[in-house]
Amino acid sequence: MQQMRIIITAISNIFLCFSLTVIAQPSEGKRIALAFGDGPVPGVTELLLKQLDTLQIDATFFLVGQEMERFPKQTRAIINAGHQLGNHGYSHVSLANLPLSSAKAEIKKTCKLLQHHGYRERPTILPPFGNISKELGNLLAEQKFQVAQWDLEPRRHVDMSKPEAIADYIVQNAKDGSVVMLHPMHEHGAEVVTALPLISVQLKEQGFHFVRLAQIIDADSNESL
Repeated sequence: MQQMRIIITAISNIFLCFSLTVIAQPSEGKRIALAFGDGPVPGVTELLLKQLDTLQIDATFFLVGQEMERFPKQTRAIINAGHQLGNHGYSHVSLANLPLSSAKAEIKKTCKLLQHHGYRERPTILPPFGNISKELGNLLAEQKFQVAQWDLEPRRHVDMSKPEAIADYIVQNAKDGSVVMLHPMHEHGAEVVTALPLISVQLKEQGFHFVRLAQIIDADSNESL
């Protein structure tokens, strides 16, 4: 398996200012983060939040600006549930294919929407399709943004119509510090919700605990010092 790559920085006030939240790190056990890309959308968002609450799992939601505008109720529900939010661009286009000014606008507009809905933590940036231009990458590094990638993505390896297959792939490939990317907002939402208890039980039996993506990034950053 290709080693997961996570680039860690902080957000710049040139784009917007967010407060820094310090989260206590568990001292023992293996860490894994669940991340949900796209959305929010009605129906699936509520199902995910209910299941995550039942399982007592903190997750990370990478939201699309246009969908936040369409579904403010669901956006606020995620924030109120206490999960980490990330910036997945405004219109979900590949930032690598845009002029730098347009790519920057995609990020900034979504940051403004997060603030508008009351999110005060620093959002991690997840470029749609995982792609950014070298020019944008340099700018984000200069402006101290967090940019995250993932190492486990079930939809590229298993039949997403089978919850057991989703769970088996994650459980069999998880390692300390893994980030699981799921896309339940527009397809296979019910299957992902059904898979979550299977994932939770088996990973906890293996000594994993679920954390926000920021907790993995912060821990890895400290280890590299």
